[in-house]
Amino acid sequence: MPAPGGARPAGGADMVGIWPSAVWIVVGTLFYLEHPQNFAGWKGALYYVVGTAAVALVIGLVSLNLRRAVADMLAEVFPHRDRFTDLVSLMLRLMLATAEGMLVALLARWTLGALG
Repeated sequence: MPAPGGARPAGGADMVGIWPSAVWIVVGTLFYLEHPQNFAGWKGALYYVVGTAAVALVIGLVSLNLRRAVADMLAEVFPHRDRFTDLVSLMLRLMLATAEGMLVALLARWTLGALG
């Protein structure tokens, strides 16, 4: 049953910023383990607090819109859902997640280089 006003309730596919934030935190933690002196004071707080929130919001919203666009495209191209459609959907979501993860990792490394 849809929510009032036609809006869909937030589900696993509509969660914003979880994957980009996780990649951002993992890259920052790995960098911290190699160079703990770079995270002394304000740099660590800036990276983790401000950076994680910004990545979750901006890249999370972009990836959410991309996932919705892919779902709409698949619904238009394959009107009836079957195993092949599910396989294509899974492959496209994996490709988007990989590209998103690489983008966030590169952005994190660039940010760490600029802070260092």
